[in-house]
Amino acid sequence: MATFWSESRRGRSGGLEGLLLIMLIVGCCTLPGCLGPTAVSLTRTKYNEVYRSTNDEQLLLNIVRLRYADSPIFIDLPNITSQFEMTGRGLYSRGFDGAGPGFTNLGAGELFVRDAPTLSYHPRSGQEIAKALLTPLSAELFSMVNAGANIEQFMLLAVNEVNDVRNATRAISMIPSAPDDNLEFRRGIQLLSSLEQRGAVELTVRKLEDDDASDPIPISQVKGTDLVTATKENYFFRKTDADEMTVRKQERTLVLRVRDEDRDSPEMRELTQIFRLSPGKTIYKIKSELTGEQTRNSVVQPDDPDGDTIYLNMRSILQMFAFVSKGVCVPPEHVLSGVAPMTSDGMGQMFDWTHVTEGLFCVQSSKKKPRCAEVAVKYRGYWFYIAADDVNSRAILAVLEMLFAVQESEGRLQGPLLTLPLGG
Repeated sequence: MATFWSESRRGRSGGLEGLLLIMLIVGCCTLPGCLGPTAVSLTRTKYNEVYRSTNDEQLLLNIVRLRYADSPIFIDLPNITSQFEMTGRGLYSRGFDGAGPGFTNLGAGELFVRDAPTLSYHPRSGQEIAKALLTPLSAELFSMVNAGANIEQFMLLAVNEVNDVRNATRAISMIPSAPDDNLEFRRGIQLLSSLEQRGAVELTVRKLEDDDASDPIPISQVKGTDLVTATKENYFFRKTDADEMTVRKQERTLVLRVRDEDRDSPEMRELTQIFRLSPGKTIYKIKSELTGEQTRNSVVQPDDPDGDTIYLNMRSILQMFAFVSKGVCVPPEHVLSGVAPMTSDGMGQMFDWTHVTEGLFCVQSSKKKPRCAEVAVKYRGYWFYIAADDVNSRAILAVLEMLFAVQESEGRLQGPLLTLPLGG
């Protein structure tokens, strides 16, 4: 609220009366012009921070739910419409001054501003959420590493197997039937991360020839238009002998390039041994075991006699959520009561699944609300939280959100909107 007030004696009121009235009107009309920029500066960052924190809370809550074999629920907030309402009034009066003879001129103005946001909620359900959660990632998303993602974190999170070397594959089940580990897998990606950090290897995209070729074609039957058409479709003709040619395809392929001076280094030799690759090469192709046209059960069996291909079995978003849920520290009360599903180690003890996500993701639990938590949610009578100094776990939440957004952008359906006007 803004108020304008002025006073003058009768001796001066005659000339100032009109001026005061004009100043009052101008003041009430000028202040609203500053409202827009001021409103943006006061509210935009606050909305941004609240959106981020509540989004992290929703992700963490669903991870905790999966640890208890409960259903995850996602609700989007696609629209925030903030309307700033302004009302004002102006007064001008004239009366006696009790302190002495004469008149007093009084002018006053009041301005009221109110923020009235409208929130539109979009529950994710049906085919939309099923497709986003159940579709395995493509190998191309591995290039996120070049965008700043940590290669070790990304592979522990998103890759189920590399050339049949398993990353605790039982951990992607909500209720695993037996214990599992990922020690060999961890060692392999630790070597890869170390090589990548010192610049010995890099992920890049190159145009490479496909191994498959067409049947031989007599050169006399190949015309110039055939060569042009083939080039447009990323095919090319290769001469096999004096009288024949074959058609091959040239594809943009994600590869792991190794520096010449590092291809025979001890780390690179151990890496190739772990992941069943031929040592001494400078280029290793990276492919997914699942092609875009196949279902999850139609696995392409790796057939790599040259040992120059890294076959990735990528996880779906739901499998990644289930995997990191093994990093939730379940309260002893829930273990004893059987509320949280546990796995026997075969010797009468409960297997501790937090070992498979150690150093990657950890959610602590407490009966009381934690004071130093980056994000915390209450579930089944306990607080589950990520510590403020746990940078790795915070980064995993960010990567999960980005991957989820990429998967949804493949084909998002417009669902019902729940609109809530919030007034004061």
